Amino acid sequence: MLDVFVNVIMPVFLVAIIAAGFQRWRKIPVGPVSQVTLYLLTPSLIFTSLVQQKIPASASFRIVGALLMTTALVMVTSVVVSKVLRHDRAMRGAFMLSTAFPNAGNLALPVLLLAFGEEGLAVGVIVFVTEAIMGQSLGVFIAAGSQMNRMESLKQVFKLPAIYGIIAALLVRLLGIELPFVIFQPVKLLSQAAIPIMLVVLGCQLAGELRLEGLVSLAAAILVRLVVSAPLAYGATLLFGLDALSQSVVVIVYAMPVAVFT
Repeated sequence: MLDVFVNVIMPVFLVAIIAAGFQRWRKIPVGPVSQVTLYLLTPSLIFTSLVQQKIPASASFRIVGALLMTTALVMVTSVVVSKVLRHDRAMRGAFMLSTAFPNAGNLALPVLLLAFGEEGLAVGVIVFVTEAIMGQSLGVFIAAGSQMNRMESLKQVFKLPAIYGIIAALLVRLLGIELPFVIFQPVKLLSQAAIPIMLVVLGCQLAGELRLEGLVSLAAAILVRLVVSAPLAYGATLLFGLDALSQSVVVIVYAMPVAVFT
């Protein structure tokens, strides 16, 4: 257990801590870096990962199925807890976002790479892409739905670039297109920068001013996100018959804190 903490968890947190310390010292604006991550690095990571994906389609579908089921179970749990706490419409949306979507990117991917190597990262990318699709579609819909009607909420989904990275990758795979080196290599370079920059953004965001309000709701969200979600994910992996590595990856991701994009 100590080896896992020192060799897997600690390096990830050290990068975030260094970034947080740098942010406290220099107080750089995080917004532009976050925008670069959102609009350039994340779509590049998704595109290259899907294009180079080696996991069989049948296994990928089972992983995605387990993720969809887990998300549905967590969201149902969140709605029930939110109603018990008598949240209004906006707070209910915020509560669902903070519980249903784990940090499958800038925190989970480095951990999975260090823990399981390239094979674990390959599974982690499937999880990350699936979570990105749900987060930047269902998540945006939920967030916008607290202030907009359903049609306006749906429009917000297509303003985010990850969706188009996924579509482009699927077209390349389905049509059997061989991308020239001069085109694919720049995208791959951007994708390689995604994970470390994600950790830097995470650290800079955590260095900002934090206020603790609504402690009961906060405690409930933390409980659902960090404690309840992992057993639900484990049950879903059993139902979909995931192998040991994929099962471990899914459970670890759903034991992660809330996604930064939330």
